[in-house]
Amino acid sequence: SSCPSDVPDGVTATPQCALRSPTGDSFCALLCTPSTWRGNGANGECGTGTCQAIQGVGLCTYAAADGEVALATKFLLPASVPALPAAKVETNTKHYGDPAGGCESDEQAIQVQGVSGNFCSPKCSGSSCPSDVPDGVTATPQCALRSPTGDSFCALLCTPSTWRGNGANGECGTGTCQAIQGVGLCTYAAADGEAALATKFLLLASVLALPAAKVETNTKHYGDPAGGCESDEQAIQVQGVSGNFCSPKCS
Repeated sequence: SSCPSDVPDGVTATPQCALRSPTGDSFCALLCTPSTWRGNGANGECGTGTCQAIQGVGLCTYAAADGEVALATKFLLPASVPALPAAKVETNTKHYGDPAGGCESDEQAIQVQGVSGNFCSPKCSGSSCPSDVPDGVTATPQCALRSPTGDSFCALLCTPSTWRGNGANGECGTGTCQAIQGVGLCTYAAADGEAALATKFLLLASVLALPAAKVETNTKHYGDPAGGCESDEQAIQVQGVSGNFCSPKCS
């Protein structure tokens, strides 16, 4: 299980194969030693990044902008740290469910930066989305998310309410309607150690358009997604850890 060795200028942290997606793919990350007095690691090993503590170790991350998310992963602990609890058995039988119950074979667990919780999301087929939804859900699936690589994903859009957590009409069922950029997304509470596929929220025609995509400036692995990720990387965010980072698959 090896990882690319090139790192951003100023970084001395060592890349390790430390993340796993719900579909079984493994991803690399820069592990660091959290410090109470030095934000970028006990030895400054994260360079311009921040060393975020999780489960006894640390990950080098970069501040994420609202509207961005990260590939649903679980943090693979090094052998020196206690093993993760056993994976939950898949219980979802419809699309757009709670990732805690497993996602369908054509879905990814998605989290939008600036919105709490996550949800299972299939790719759009053209501009259409699967119509089956969890029991109790009346929200309509729409093609509303875009990954940095151009893939589009579906989501349940809802109407946020100040008095009803699952949407103005209860349309999210057992989920929560989270407000973002004038609309809402049906989400489910995410557990620490989980994250979600780096996407940007595609606004509907009735909402202001997103600003132009940032030009790629990163020339090495493990950089800040704000500068674009390398062609073999995804922007990754681990639930329970602030910020995100570019991550290649382990080889």
